[in-house]
Parts: sequence; structure tokens; C-alpha cells
Amino acid sequence: MPLRKETWLITGGAGTLGSAMVQALMRQGADCLAIDKDFKGLEALDDACQAEGIGRPALYPMDLSGATLEDMETLAQTVEKEIGHLNHIVHAANSFVASRPLMHQPPQEWMQITQTAVHAPLFLTKALIPILSSNEAASITWVIDEVCLKQPAHWGAYGMSQAARKWIAEALAAEVGPKGPSVNALGTPDFLSPIRQQAWPAHGQSHYPAIGPIADALIEQIRQLSQRHKQDGEGDHGR
Repeated sequence: MPLRKETWLITGGAGTLGSAMVQALMRQGADCLAIDKDFKGLEALDDACQAEGIGRPALYPMDLSGATLEDMETLAQTVEKEIGHLNHIVHAANSFVASRPLMHQPPQEWMQITQTAVHAPLFLTKALIPILSSNEAASITWVIDEVCLKQPAHWGAYGMSQAARKWIAEALAAEVGPKGPSVNALGTPDFLSPIRQQAWPAHGQSHYPAIGPIADALIEQIRQLSQRHKQDGEGDHGR
């Protein structure tokens, strides 16, 4: 896959937000690596990009709930060999089963959700951060569902994982400092997704805004934050 202006890696690339981001980025001339456990969904994303004439994203099937540390390292090695570098990592993949009280959530469900949303992306970041571009604006973004932080009851492991993602982003940002990549936890407006359909089945499409503008706004926000972070880091170097 030839390098273009930017290279983005997006987990949950076959999901509602992830696929919308990939298509928006491809339209803008960026390179994208889409990661998802849904192989058919990745193929559908590839078909949609080809049909629109915007190129083809790189596809990497991976189930984060079962991925090992070796799997993460293999992915990082593949990215470095086949693509060369990364500018942006977006953790959009999440896992949700049903709304239920903490004391009613099966332990195995808890483990699967937190593995997908917290542990796997953390260790994936650890494997990938050495190949994030140091010469250009770079970022690591954790997409969070802010409704869980404002209304925590009945969200169980999914809600806990959103709080954990926010904390991880804040801790990592403090640790990498101004010379490292921009690290942020960013929420979005509600949009129609499998998670929302499971949580609020009575809400139909008309209840939610279109996903396209939400993806566009998130991409622009990430770019602005990473550019500002790089400029601030360069300013610190000059002092």
C-alpha cells in the first residue's frame, strides 16, 4: 500500500464509527489500516471504498478479545514492514452485551468486554508506539462513550471500560509528555450503532444524527490536537 500524506490505524474498522472514519480518510487521501474481528464487515468496507473510487484500505482481521501479546507484536512488525510508519492510532473498538446491574453481570462477560476495550488496546498501543511518526504530528486516540461516565448505573463492564480508557489516555499523555504523540480520550455525539440498538432498542434511525459528519468532526479534532501538541513540543524545545 503506497504511503500518502497520513497513515491511520483504526480498530473497530468495520464498525459504524470506524468504517465511517476509514471512508472519510480515504476520501481525503490518507492511508488506512482497518482492524476488526468482523471479516465480512472489513470486506464490505473494502467494497464500499472501491465502489466510490477512493482506493482500498489495508485490512487486518483481529479479534481483540482473544488477541495475545504475540499477535500485537506481529501486527506491529507487519505495519512497520508493509507500511513503514503510523501517524494516528484510533481505538474505536468496543464490546457491549446488555445493560445490567454490576452484581448481575456474568464474570466471563466482564472479562471479554474489558479485554476488548481496555487490555487489548493498551498492549496494542505498547507494540505500536515505537513506530509512530516522530517527524510529523502523531496521535493516539481512545474513543469513549461519555454517557456511561455521566449515568454510570447499569452499564457494568462497558461503563467501567470507558472510565478506564479515559484514565489510560490521561496517564499516557502525562508519561509521554510534549515530545511524544498527542494522547486523548474523545467522545462523540450519540449515533446509531449495535451498542445503542442493544441498549435502547426503541430508538430508531430518526433518533440519531448521521454518522458521516460525526466521523468528519472527530478526524478534524484529532488532527487539530496532534498539530497543536507538536507545535507545543517544538516550542518547549526552543526554550
